[in-house]
Amino acid sequence: MIKTNIGIKFPHHTFVSFDKDFFIADYTGLTKSLSPKRSVEIFSPLPCSDNSCFKVENPNSLLVDTVVFDNNSFKFSSGNSKSQCESASFPSVSNTTSWILFVELKYSLNPLNNTNNLRKAIKQLFKTRYHYIQSSVFLKNDNTCYLIGALPLQSEPFSNFSLTQSYLINLKMKHKIILRLKNSIEIENESIILV
Repeated sequence: MIKTNIGIKFPHHTFVSFDKDFFIADYTGLTKSLSPKRSVEIFSPLPCSDNSCFKVENPNSLLVDTVVFDNNSFKFSSGNSKSQCESASFPSVSNTTSWILFVELKYSLNPLNNTNNLRKAIKQLFKTRYHYIQSSVFLKNDNTCYLIGALPLQSEPFSNFSLTQSYLINLKMKHKIILRLKNSIEIENESIILV
């Protein structure tokens, strides 16, 4: 359902599929002054050796599709790029109870930057989810969306930033959003991710 709807609404989005652990890394900052430039890349079953990654553990070998976003993924009618996160993942065979995982990575060693970086990451995650809802890829109150902001260069818990329990509970109860700040997650099954 999700993959079919994305293919109809966003035919330029391409999918990669994995049934093992996979790792998401953003090379934009690392290759800014190099040629060729690189952006978000996915690795499986082993992580890359030249960058820090976000890890998606998949111990039950569920087949998962992932869309990696770039500056052409979502556009305004003027042609300018819309804000988006790094990627969206979901079970290859999905329905209204399946999860959707949105991931945004921020690379910073300095914990003093965490407030700005994580606020920006959260905004990008919500915007990407909204792009898909607005295009009817999935309905707002059907699929549970996991929005994950990651700081791959730092250890958890990330300092200088926190989310209140009441805010997190409100998101889950009213909007079916599970927002977390983590460097890894584990897929339990088609309906549940362990965060």
